[in-house]
Amino acid sequence: MAMTEEEIGREKAITWIKLKKKELFRLSMLLFAPMGKNPYLLIRGSKNTVFIENFQELQDNLDLFTEKDARWLASWIEYLGDKQTANRIRETPNEFEEIINERYDQLSEFFHPAKGIERGGERK
Repeated sequence: MAMTEEEIGREKAITWIKLKKKELFRLSMLLFAPMGKNPYLLIRGSKNTVFIENFQELQDNLDLFTEKDARWLASWIEYLGDKQTANRIRETPNEFEEIINERYDQLSEFFHPAKGIERGGERK
């Protein structure tokens, strides 16, 4: 039996959603559990250096950063694998905190550190 246009459209939408979820899961792994990547070193004074190793630590220490750090943060985020967020920060460095918070909220839904699986139980 041939599919109707509505059914075809629904199948395409489902496929697109699945691909989008996989991409977001992949990005969450790159940012929340980077493998073989160097940490971001935030140097504040001669005795105060903070090592930021992943997106969770960036989120936890975001208040230590200023707009002057935005371009460096963008480079580090791109180095981890998220070019889209890096480009957004470069375009509007004065909004770097909001951009990082937004991306954190979006990707944290897809990362489960204890199991390394996408929420919903799909193993990668």
